[in-house]
Amino acid sequence: MSALPPQPPTGPGLPPGVPPQAPQWPAGLQGAAQAPRESRGVAFFVAIFLGILLLASAGLNVLLLLLSIGSLAGGGLGDADGVPYEEVHVAGVRGGKDKVLQIAIRGAIAEGGSALLGAPGGTVSQVKRGLQKAAADDVLGVLFVIDSPGGGVTDSDEIWRLVRKFRREHPQKPVVALFGDMAASGGYYVGAACERITAHRSTITGSIGVIMSAWNFGEAAKKYGVEQVAIKSERTPFKDILSPTRAMRDDEKALLTGIVDELLDQFITVVDEGRDQLDRAGATKVATGAIFTARQALELGLVDEIGDIDSVVAWFGQKLGRPVNLVEARRRAGLGDLLFGAFGQKPADAALTDLLTSSTGPRFLYYWQGGR
Repeated sequence: MSALPPQPPTGPGLPPGVPPQAPQWPAGLQGAAQAPRESRGVAFFVAIFLGILLLASAGLNVLLLLLSIGSLAGGGLGDADGVPYEEVHVAGVRGGKDKVLQIAIRGAIAEGGSALLGAPGGTVSQVKRGLQKAAADDVLGVLFVIDSPGGGVTDSDEIWRLVRKFRREHPQKPVVALFGDMAASGGYYVGAACERITAHRSTITGSIGVIMSAWNFGEAAKKYGVEQVAIKSERTPFKDILSPTRAMRDDEKALLTGIVDELLDQFITVVDEGRDQLDRAGATKVATGAIFTARQALELGLVDEIGDIDSVVAWFGQKLGRPVNLVEARRRAGLGDLLFGAFGQKPADAALTDLLTSSTGPRFLYYWQGGR
């Protein structure tokens, strides 16, 4: 009787004739095979994500609490907004108690939304804060240093109104303007609110006038088959005025020109009221939109003196009967600035960018386009 061929060993639970299977996971310390791990469900990862959000929210709340405490504790120089400022000597008697406050207006005159966590707003807000400080008892006068091509009609007029109001409420405090490289259009409009204007010998000023500009792509649109569809009522024929894809009608141009003329008359009135050397006819004569050198502006009666900051400080000393300390209130960097400075500060040309692009269409401007 012949011997049967050897059969392969069978493991537990394996049917006869099936070779043993190698373990599909590593053996444990005792040599026993470990069971595979169960996969984690979606709920596990959602819980982790919600936990991270909870921790981030708690950290942000603590940070905001610290910022609030710092703002309440840091008000300086009588600030109503709780933002700390420090006095920086500019010219005159260093450390003197007889102070003249310098307020700078640089770049395009435009008011924008306040930046994150109380950072400075636009030009109007900065002037308003400066005049609030100038109302303090230890401030004897105000110097506006203006280096601006102008800006929005309303923003320029609002600053003019603030300066005139300050002069009425504090007649004993002289208010002077010192023009820098340029004080054109709205820059001059603001300067006309002051009782005296000094220009550097290299200053460009004037550009007394109003402008509204827009692009028209009508011919290019026809060439490339582009058409703007404007749905408007027959009772509102001017609703799509200044459409960039069609020619302007005569009645539309007459309407806009009428507005420009009215705003120009307002500008002429400001110059007439602000300059003793000019009557209405003289103010109208220089309101051609032309720019002038400092020497020409002096001859036309638009400025009172060609000088610099030292001559202005000397004038204040003579006017007030004592040497003065010209200071500027500069905002101290706080915790919010250190943490969010990238958001709180704008580049130097941000005001111009906001002025020309923030609205949904063209704007009426007291602005010299050559001063970009």
